[in-house]
Amino acid sequence: MEITTVETTPLRVPIGRTVGDSRLSITDVYWIVVELETDEGYTGTGWIGSLGFGPDLLARFVDSQFRESLLGRNPFAVEEIMQDLRRQTIYYGELGMSAWPRSAIDVALWDIKAQAAGQPLYRFLGGDTGRIRAYASSMDATHEIDELADLHGEYIEDGFDAVKTKVGNRSPAEDAERVRTIRDAVGPDVEIFTDANQAWSVNEATRTVDALDAHGIDWIEEPISQFDIQGHRRVVDRIRPPLATGEMLNRPEQFLPLLESGGIDIAQPDLIRAGGISGLREIAALARRHNVPFAPHFYYAISAHVASAAPNGKIVEYIPEYDIAPVLENAPTIENGEVVLPDRPGHGYRIDPAAKDEYGVSFD
Repeated sequence: MEITTVETTPLRVPIGRTVGDSRLSITDVYWIVVELETDEGYTGTGWIGSLGFGPDLLARFVDSQFRESLLGRNPFAVEEIMQDLRRQTIYYGELGMSAWPRSAIDVALWDIKAQAAGQPLYRFLGGDTGRIRAYASSMDATHEIDELADLHGEYIEDGFDAVKTKVGNRSPAEDAERVRTIRDAVGPDVEIFTDANQAWSVNEATRTVDALDAHGIDWIEEPISQFDIQGHRRVVDRIRPPLATGEMLNRPEQFLPLLESGGIDIAQPDLIRAGGISGLREIAALARRHNVPFAPHFYYAISAHVASAAPNGKIVEYIPEYDIAPVLENAPTIENGEVVLPDRPGHGYRIDPAAKDEYGVSFD
């Protein structure tokens, strides 16, 4: 079997309102879709979600840097292909933006492998139960406080028993009041996760988390800079809720200092930053060796396959504002707060041709 066609399709989907976190506000999400066709009729699909971060560059990256290296290759040789693509980028930056299209390609390759095996991806990865718990993660930093009760209350009505809210762009007292509003709306038994997107120093994190935890939070995500490894351990030692982090890390090896220092309680790699399915599997295994749960960031439709197959898979993130479902032929199923994985061979999702017509954009 060999790869015969590499197709990249950028899509822009309006969100319908301004949403954001402690560092950004957006109105659209871009999906950069990568499809690999083979001479045996299999098509592997991967995608990048961009919140306006160089979608034109990401789309062109596949075509200008990787297309020729993929054509004619055996899609089963995932590790060899990914090593070759990394070598191509080492002189201008193996990490960062060049990692995103490589990871989408990795997803597409695993999709082909599982299709050829006639198995859904989660089972091909060694999993058995095609379900995993999800939490509703809102980009609600731009929402007024009086909107939060209805927003998160609706998630509970939809069957979720865990929600996440953005913090870090207001005073500790204001953030705590927002958490109190959500707690009053969802009740005492729902988990509330909070995400600061690296907004604080160690001391600020300690003070603010204490204020938030007066209303019972179940983790604090990215409280401080990803580069302050020792600071993570200091925060862990000073607060009660677990510290979750890792979405900005670009290789499995970057998790080791946090794991070895005890500066992370929940590992949160991002599918497209951290190396695709190959990277997520390696990070899940590293985390398991350190008795750390695995809760991947974003990309729930694909990440759920990996998390459900990982013994330490805890939960996946569903972000309604960044849902891939509107551009898929067969949207993911969320039922009673769980992602129900498709039993179709591969990861089970295909881009809807009508969505390409409706949302397709050109950067020429």
